[in-house]
Amino acid sequence: MKRTRFSAFICFLVFCIVTVLCGCQKEEKESDKKLPQIRVGGVVYEPYFYKDIDGEFTGIDVELAKEAFHRMGYEPVFVDVDIAKIDYALPEDIVDCLWSCYTMEEREDKYLWAGPYLYTRRVLAVKTDSDIKTIEDLEGKTIAVQANSMTEKIFLENMNPEIPTEYKLHTYRTVADAFTALRKGYVDAVGGHEATLGQYTAEYPEAYQYLNISLYRSKLGVAFAKDKDEQLVQKLTQTLNEMREDGTITEILTGYHLDVESNLYKEEE
Repeated sequence: MKRTRFSAFICFLVFCIVTVLCGCQKEEKESDKKLPQIRVGGVVYEPYFYKDIDGEFTGIDVELAKEAFHRMGYEPVFVDVDIAKIDYALPEDIVDCLWSCYTMEEREDKYLWAGPYLYTRRVLAVKTDSDIKTIEDLEGKTIAVQANSMTEKIFLENMNPEIPTEYKLHTYRTVADAFTALRKGYVDAVGGHEATLGQYTAEYPEAYQYLNISLYRSKLGVAFAKDKDEQLVQKLTQTLNEMREDGTITEILTGYHLDVESNLYKEEE
């Protein structure tokens, strides 16, 4: 009787071990399955699309892309696109979509769009002792902007009639270069995205101040080439809407210290 019980125990133990091993193998096989990749292009632009100290892509749009595409069953692969070549990235099949604080205005018919999912504002930053307090104070001043940026376009094409007509515009390769020019006194103000300028002014509060003056507000979307799968684009829009409703986008914006009320896109608007 004892031998029978012992044999039964051994059989039960072997069964448990085999079950565990089979389960592990199944989990390994599931994890080995690779999702189809989708190439997400973006221009380096903090805090939306940039690389951290370890050289890994991060930022608001990177986090949104990872979450959205994983929900859709894709693995995003991020590609750094030169801002001067961004118009060729989709036609030349360098990337599958553009997703890095990319504004939809005046591009509505150029691409297939997922979104909009966020708003974006262009504002001003000045030195703490600056006499610039309002948009009218830009009269006769020298303003620095990033070359080929939406902010540059706002000034060059007079997109905001409240901006004075008499001013000088200097362009720089990066926003950091523009702030260097401000620090050295070469320019009187820096125009740019509120999140980017907010980061600089928060990091150097003794040197710069952020002016809550809206130069322009735009809608952000994810751009695809016109010949791409429309169902994929529609699915991404749906997924982004779900992420807005379940609080995912709010959580990501909060993590980057952006005001949710002024940045989160609302369909009713």
